[in-house]
Amino acid sequence: MCGIAGCFNPQSPPDEALLQKLCGTMRQRGPDAHGVYRDGALGLAHTRLSVIDLDGGAQPMHGGEGRYTLVFNGEIFNFRELSAELEQSGEAFRTKSDTEVLLKLLIREGANCLPRLNGFFAFAFYDAEKKTLLIACDYHGVKPLYYYHLPTGEFAFASRFETLALCPGCPDRISLPALADYLAFQYIPAPATIREGVKKLCPGTAVEFELETGSMREIDWGALVTIKPETVSYEDACESVRTLLSDAVKRRMVADVPLGVFLSGGLDSAVVAALAAKHSTAPLECFSIGFDDPRYDESADCKATAAHLANLAPHGLHHHIKTVQPQDFDLLPKLASEFGEPYADASMLPSYFLAAFAREHVTVALSGDGADELFGGYERYRAMAMLQNLRAFTPGFLWSAAAACLPDSGERSKAGRLKRFLRLGAVSGTGARYDALMTHFAAESIGMIAPDLRPYLNAKRSLPEAAELMASLMEDDLRRYLPGDVLTKVDVCSMAASLEVRNPFLDPKVSRLARSLPVEFKIHDGRRKRILGEAFARELPPGLAVRRKRGFGVPVAAWFRTVWRDRLRTALLDGLPARWGMFDRAAVERLLAEHQNGGKDRSYLLFSLLMLSFQGKNA
Repeated sequence: MCGIAGCFNPQSPPDEALLQKLCGTMRQRGPDAHGVYRDGALGLAHTRLSVIDLDGGAQPMHGGEGRYTLVFNGEIFNFRELSAELEQSGEAFRTKSDTEVLLKLLIREGANCLPRLNGFFAFAFYDAEKKTLLIACDYHGVKPLYYYHLPTGEFAFASRFETLALCPGCPDRISLPALADYLAFQYIPAPATIREGVKKLCPGTAVEFELETGSMREIDWGALVTIKPETVSYEDACESVRTLLSDAVKRRMVADVPLGVFLSGGLDSAVVAALAAKHSTAPLECFSIGFDDPRYDESADCKATAAHLANLAPHGLHHHIKTVQPQDFDLLPKLASEFGEPYADASMLPSYFLAAFAREHVTVALSGDGADELFGGYERYRAMAMLQNLRAFTPGFLWSAAAACLPDSGERSKAGRLKRFLRLGAVSGTGARYDALMTHFAAESIGMIAPDLRPYLNAKRSLPEAAELMASLMEDDLRRYLPGDVLTKVDVCSMAASLEVRNPFLDPKVSRLARSLPVEFKIHDGRRKRILGEAFARELPPGLAVRRKRGFGVPVAAWFRTVWRDRLRTALLDGLPARWGMFDRAAVERLLAEHQNGGKDRSYLLFSLLMLSFQGKNA
């Protein structure tokens, strides 16, 4: 895993000092080595976390007698097959790294090679003769890449938002629509960022920039990946899931450094750990964290799963578990800095602790991310289907009237969850309803504390076309929520600990299969991820496949009333208005009082405001 950056600026060509400064901001992403490259007004920077071919694979890597240069972040898991193919056509290799394989493929095929890559990546490929720069990211958006292109021709990109901000000419005007999205969803969906003119590469996209003309074109290479509905039996589909996922785990266990597995109390990580144990040639290292609060602690389930898998592992299993104190308020400013732009999924806290704990023992870890979106793991899919059916014969005003009869106690209470469900029934349009479901509070609350954002709230949005509602929702989550929230969190928290995390469920073959299967194979009779649980029933502890999903939550609502109470008030009432200028201090104080007096749960919006308070107006 690495960090990459580059900038093209004829008015202020990047010098050695700037490129070294860019490397310095990416040191956690690549603590083992760094390198820079300059060609006139273009500069490239790279920091390396050595995982494959520790002695070779230094970057920037050059080819074609210096004509081509590559800086690359990620892993290509089928690089050995691709290397063999290239050798048969006459190519010779100096290293054993996947970087050199990618470089030679790009020299031969350009962006056309991207659908052939099995892995996750963000890279920049420079052709010094044609004066073109190609940047791209992987199909699911596992690896981030921020960039900007100015009307005057300047262009820059970086793995980290803060790194990009150092490039001369980087736009610094706040995007109000993006800020409204952040407060609603707790992250900013691609391609937008908190700054106008700065974008995130969307999953499965590339950008080609011509240095001499200053022009740029976008390439939707992900559109070349077609998904055709499968007409297979359920039994055959189970066997295909077993085979492809087993292969995906095996591919992701290739490393020249110590490797382990994240293990929670749930289904997804247990499947990955079971397959990793099968393929491991040594005792498998598994990592879990626990909490003092029993409502959020899964350590007992983790221990039970680890004990079961140890009996199946040919070489045994070492389970490492650590109880953490995630209510570390001082960690929040650090994480806000690591994310660079506003982000407020509170599960970042346990995610960082888990990554840091695993990094004490290994350099690479496998995780179960992506399974919920591919195999229907979220309860919200069934809730949306139920709302669609009920809404067909129940007018919206009746839903609103019923919701008004219930107290506004926050969604964590039973009455609060029911009130939210009724409010959703009053929303017209599937896309708007799903956005309302993904928002943890009414848009009016945002408009109350930040009146300037009102025009950007409640925007109507369509969902991807699909034959069935739940298939459409899963596809939407794959394109929007997974890369914007889940994978952003995993990337930032793991890289802050210099740990590489690999996601077997996002293997292209697994992903294509899962998306091609009928919804009833995934969600059936109230059971979510049905095919995943039944395909691996022999490897899993009894009852695990139907265990209630907990997620990686933390009791933020309680902390805001106790251990974080005073520091929260200081950050929001003194820091937030001063740093951002657009928030109504009195409205924020009312929001705080509603929550801290215990009458209403405003924790989601308060946490979003808290993380925002740690970043300046030009975040």
